Amino acid sequence: MTGYGIATWAGLEEEAFTVGELLALAAEVTGGAEHHLVAVQMPVSLVMITPIAQALHGRGRSRLPPVQACG
Repeated sequence: MTGYGIATWAGLEEEAFTVGELLALAAEVTGGAEHHLVAVQMPVSLVMITPIAQALHGRGRSRLPPVQACG
């Protein structure tokens, strides 16, 4: 199976979209649940600890933190 992903933090941090919205868009573009979006890459760095905390605990309009939404 092949797949693709998205590498962003700004889009999630600035609430341009949620993981759920990305999945819905992928399904809309491909015409169904077989869209092959399989990865969301976020930075892991001690310098950037705030994005990690936000990813784990959530905030803003997303109902689930990004890490949980990918589960």
